[in-house]
Amino acid sequence: MLLSLVKTSTDDGGDRRLAREAQWLRELADIPSLEGQVPRLLEEGWRDGRRFLVLSLAQGSAQETRAFTADHARFLASLGKARFRVADFEVAGCCRWLQRAIANLSSLNSNQQTQDQLRAAYHDCESALLYWTGPYVLSQGEFAPWNIRNFGAQLFVYDWGRAHADASPLDDVLHYLMVQRALRRQPIGLRFLRAAMRRAHGFAQQAYPEWAWRPRVIGALTLVYLLGAVLHHARQTGVCETSACWRLLENRAAWMPD
Repeated sequence: MLLSLVKTSTDDGGDRRLAREAQWLRELADIPSLEGQVPRLLEEGWRDGRRFLVLSLAQGSAQETRAFTADHARFLASLGKARFRVADFEVAGCCRWLQRAIANLSSLNSNQQTQDQLRAAYHDCESALLYWTGPYVLSQGEFAPWNIRNFGAQLFVYDWGRAHADASPLDDVLHYLMVQRALRRQPIGLRFLRAAMRRAHGFAQQAYPEWAWRPRVIGALTLVYLLGAVLHHARQTGVCETSACWRLLENRAAWMPD
């Protein structure tokens, strides 16, 4: 018997998110290396004016772990190569999204100091990656333990409504490590951030060995993640300063390699 899950939107934002999830699930269904690791889209449509999806569920005995394991790294390496391109930062999709998000927030937020800090952080990303051409990949967007089940050495990953292409190859790794701490309202200090950067560095070297992952590049891509996390938080709440990543962004001189 095939187990399934029905997801129904409750507002316009939910409609858009389910449409995005359906789009990505259709594309991922054709990628052999991800077979059996993502839900299958069984049905989609509209009911009472709202979008719905029917998705397959993994069958069998599953476990959840909060550690970032070799199985997680293997899944992300396969996912990244499913939509992969080599580019300069200035033409990558994540760069253009940051530019738009900062501009949109600036039009709504009258706090000049916050706007200056965001622009300065973006400038630091751009400067550090100016002479680096590297891989930009498909990101799951919400890669976190509660969206993942382990079936032996194989993962089954749910919730693709925030997936996007042209992402930094470190985004999903950093998010997995840092979002758990943020949701427990534990401070993300320099020691924890450096440990997360080392883990992301090791992943990048293993998944994409063709590139030289210098400390400066790892630092810049970590800042790309932090800036994106702050801007996503601001879109939801209207403010940047309450984000768990804001203090790290402000104090980037303490941890970004020269």
